[in-house]
Amino acid sequence: MVVTHSAYRGRFAPSPTGPLHFGSLYTAVASYLHARSEGGQWLVRIDDLDPYRCKQEYASKILDTLVQFGLTWDEDILYQSHRIEAYKSALSRLQRLELLYPCHCSRKNLMSRQGQPGPYDGFCLAHPPKDGQPTALRIKLPNKYIFLNDDVQGPSQLALKKEIGDFVIFRKDDVVSYHLAVVIDDDEQGITHVLRGSDLLASTYQQIHLQQLLHLKHPGYAHIPVISDTKGHKLSKQTDAHDISLAPVNETLINILRYLNLNPPPKLLTAKSTDILEWGIHAWSLKRIQPKNSIIFQTD
Repeated sequence: MVVTHSAYRGRFAPSPTGPLHFGSLYTAVASYLHARSEGGQWLVRIDDLDPYRCKQEYASKILDTLVQFGLTWDEDILYQSHRIEAYKSALSRLQRLELLYPCHCSRKNLMSRQGQPGPYDGFCLAHPPKDGQPTALRIKLPNKYIFLNDDVQGPSQLALKKEIGDFVIFRKDDVVSYHLAVVIDDDEQGITHVLRGSDLLASTYQQIHLQQLLHLKHPGYAHIPVISDTKGHKLSKQTDAHDISLAPVNETLINILRYLNLNPPPKLLTAKSTDILEWGIHAWSLKRIQPKNSIIFQTD
């Protein structure tokens, strides 16, 4: 067992909209190995912010699956659905800074004005919605670059206002945006490093901007390639990825280690799952992860 003694604090934060699949377990294992190899702590957070898509039964199923594969976490589970007051407090801080404005625009409105997908055009900032209309809240962005030095994908920068536009921070259906919730929770939990899929790389710039505005700690980031099908689509619940809890534990863990370029020896196939993970902890190196967006899932 690797003793946790460093200041490293990582996390795995699934959304309970369905059971874990191979791709999500692969990300969980990677973040677990990285934390434990650093002698650090590994936390689990349930991102159940959206009451329309998230279900408690899936949250329980996800936690059971992590245990099934030997992934044990430190500290109590944090549920975003229990953190609404903290998010509202952050919204109030942004409102006091006069950085938020109401917006009634839908994707259909944007397409009719712009003709194609693109950054938000600031329509509601120039034309405030009438009273009584259901509105979201958007954040006013400055014309500046956001810089990110990712431990896997390398350094990059993004002109947030030009490329994304003023983004939604509070939805019309009274749900706080993922971007705001995640930075508040990472700060609350003292997360020092975030290892997650490359599909979330683009959202990191928005999160860094919010961290800067709210004077929150800025964790290190490592975005690993996601697992995709042969058509290039990320394995997900939307693409009918299979419930990984139905798969054999040892074979699945060893397969994940291979996708992480760790080259596990054949003898691990008959080992205990805890021994497989222990081997992975000692073999782990972030340098083995290639800076690309996805890896094709081989079904044979």
